[in-house]
Amino acid sequence: MPNLDFYAAGDDWSAVLGVVFDLGLFRVFESDSEPDRELREFHAATEVPGGRQGRHLALFVTGSGPAPVARRIDLRPGALGDATFRYCCEAWGLVQLYHGGPAGTDELRWSHANHNTEKRAAAWSATLPRLGDPAQWNWPAVTSASGRLNRAVRRMAVDKIGSHPVLPHAARFIEEGGLRYEYGTGIHATPSFGMSRR
Repeated sequence: MPNLDFYAAGDDWSAVLGVVFDLGLFRVFESDSEPDRELREFHAATEVPGGRQGRHLALFVTGSGPAPVARRIDLRPGALGDATFRYCCEAWGLVQLYHGGPAGTDELRWSHANHNTEKRAAAWSATLPRLGDPAQWNWPAVTSASGRLNRAVRRMAVDKIGSHPVLPHAARFIEEGGLRYEYGTGIHATPSFGMSRR
C-alpha cells in the first residue's frame, strides 16, 4: 500500500525532508502556493519553509510522467485578505507528503505520505481531463519511489502505535504530554467522548 501515516514532531520533520532530498528520486514542490505568489519548487531541505507552506508538499518522481501543472485558483474577494489568487500543484502521479505535527500540547496529528494508484487515476480521468492521460505515467516508478520513502521513514522510527511509526521527537512529545488515546487523525491526552479510559 502506498499510504503511510506516521508521528513526527520537532526536528523529525527536518529529518524526513532530509531523506526526501537524499533519496534523489523527487522534485519537491509546495502543494499550494502562498496567496498571490507563484508555486515554488524546492531544491534542498533547507529551502523548505518552516510554516504551512513547508508542511504540505507534492513530490514528483523524476521521469515518471508529465511535469506537474501549477493550476491557478482565483479567490473570492476577501477570502484571504487582499489576495486574488493562489496556485496548486497537480499531476496524477504526485506523492503527497503532509506534516501533521502537534496541535497544542495535548494532541499529535499524523503526518502522511500517499499517492494515486493507476486504477484510481483511470477512474477519475474523465472527471479531471486537465491532468491528461494516466496511461502516460510510469506507475511502477511512482510506487517504487513512494515505497522507498515510506521504508526510510519507518527505519527512522523508535516506536510504533498500532500501524503508525513514531519518530524520535514525536515519541518524546507523546511521553511528555501523556498522550494515550488514538482516534481521529492522531493521538490525544484525553479520550474521545464516549471512549472508555484505559
